[in-house]
Amino acid sequence: MTTLYVYVAGPEGSGKTTFLQSLGQPSGFISDAARAIEYRQFIVDETLDLQVLTSIDSSRFDCLLEIAQRDILGYIVMVDSADQETWSMARIMLAHLRGYSLAPTLIVANKQDLLGAATPEQVGAWIGMESMVYVTGCQATKPSSVRNAFLQLLFSVRHEIERLDALIAELERTFGSEE
Repeated sequence: MTTLYVYVAGPEGSGKTTFLQSLGQPSGFISDAARAIEYRQFIVDETLDLQVLTSIDSSRFDCLLEIAQRDILGYIVMVDSADQETWSMARIMLAHLRGYSLAPTLIVANKQDLLGAATPEQVGAWIGMESMVYVTGCQATKPSSVRNAFLQLLFSVRHEIERLDALIAELERTFGSEE
């Protein structure tokens, strides 16, 4: 069975645990203190499963280093959109993630329901919108909002795969196929 991973990072208090809890049924949320991770596993079929995980200690990335780069489907960087003082840490985390493996990344501007929360566009502009980085708003306490954010990451992965397929087709047209 192939396992693909979505790694969730973000400063302390940004809503990572709440995001994972809202991503499915309560029984599917697992906190593994021995490995210092929290995660959800989605079994797609007998050949593929997806694990969405985060480190319990937001400043550690140890568990990410245990995952082969080719198995990283994408990243989610959680940001408290009402606490701008944490955004610089989120920027550093984004750089660490993308330094490990370049994968589609979704910046989730969480806590959009709070008074004074910055818009997703403001958060994205401040943190930096590089290639394959997308931004969306979210309220991690609302499962429908979490679902929409997670689907946006999956749609961005599909978009990047389609771009790669177009590049491969163009190279084959340009250089011909080996036969």
